[in-house]
Amino acid sequence: MNGANYHQPFALPPNRVWRSYTGGLLLDRIEGRESPADGHFPEDWVGSATRAVNPGREDVEDEGIGTARGADGQSIRMDAFYGDVPEAALGAEHVAAYGAQPQLLVKLLDSAVRLQMQAHPSVPWARRHLGASSGKTEAWYILDSRPPDPWVLLGFQRPPQPQEWKRLMERQDVDGMLGCFDRIPVAPSDVLLVEGGIPHAIGPGLLMVEVQEPTDYVVRCEWGEGKAELPESARTMGLGVDRVLDLFRYERVPADRVRERFGPRKRTVTDTGAGTEQALLSAPQTDRLEVRRVRATGGEPFTLSMDGRMSILIVLDGRGRVVGDGVPLEVGPWSRVLLPAALESVTLEGAMEGVRCMPPKPHATNESRGSA
Repeated sequence: MNGANYHQPFALPPNRVWRSYTGGLLLDRIEGRESPADGHFPEDWVGSATRAVNPGREDVEDEGIGTARGADGQSIRMDAFYGDVPEAALGAEHVAAYGAQPQLLVKLLDSAVRLQMQAHPSVPWARRHLGASSGKTEAWYILDSRPPDPWVLLGFQRPPQPQEWKRLMERQDVDGMLGCFDRIPVAPSDVLLVEGGIPHAIGPGLLMVEVQEPTDYVVRCEWGEGKAELPESARTMGLGVDRVLDLFRYERVPADRVRERFGPRKRTVTDTGAGTEQALLSAPQTDRLEVRRVRATGGEPFTLSMDGRMSILIVLDGRGRVVGDGVPLEVGPWSRVLLPAALESVTLEGAMEGVRCMPPKPHATNESRGSA
């Protein structure tokens, strides 16, 4: 047992993770590093108990596992934080549904380049082919961009037949693959849901919060920037192209319908003179995750809605304190805060804005577990 008091907010220090693509300049600046630069650590896995899958880096022990720091300065590995006292960390209903793991992975992601065209498994596909109970539905909360006209690829605008997609992948016909998509413009504060099976790519120079199921499953359609060779395990999870063709969803999503199809369906959780809390992505739109926007005005303390789930709050702007069951934590821009399920009362003191990331409500899940 780690001996931690779960009736307090926890600070989440940076937890940078190696990836095959480059980026991270803006994350370096957020962390206050002396010589910020792009490199192969473009992601910060916030409060993560998920191990990164990086072929060729198997000797890097526990890459992806973060730590939490309490008000007393004690640091705890995230797998121990969730696993030692799971009902206090995650909530009794959550543990009954998912076990002693958070069913959530939150990242700060800063891409210097266009990411490879890819798709992730849905839960039914992951069950059939990977023997896994989670796929990798994810959400993007756009924060900033380097280029003046940022964009993403999301869903096929000109869907190929499966065998044509196979041919394009095997020949590494990047132009042919790109021809199946239109660029979708994005801007700060945009929120998009990327369901399992939906082909996509993040454009160059985007900083975002990525909220997802807690896996690192991916099928990459390109073997790497500049045709750099990636092992098969990093292309198709070791399954081969034929076995992953039915992972992709070949539906047509016209460019002018992308936001309607994948954008937020907003729901007010709390609205008082002290602030607002708004669900952007939640059930029934998705049963895989929940994303909320939180704004505190800075007058009276603003009380967050607590429903027996853990959550991760990333402060995007403003300063003040997060007070959990009477224990204060000073926060400012880019503070990451873990709010355990055991907390009965959480208030924000000071004017601030943030994104709150939550696992799904256990009763919101269904047998398909995200059949999308």
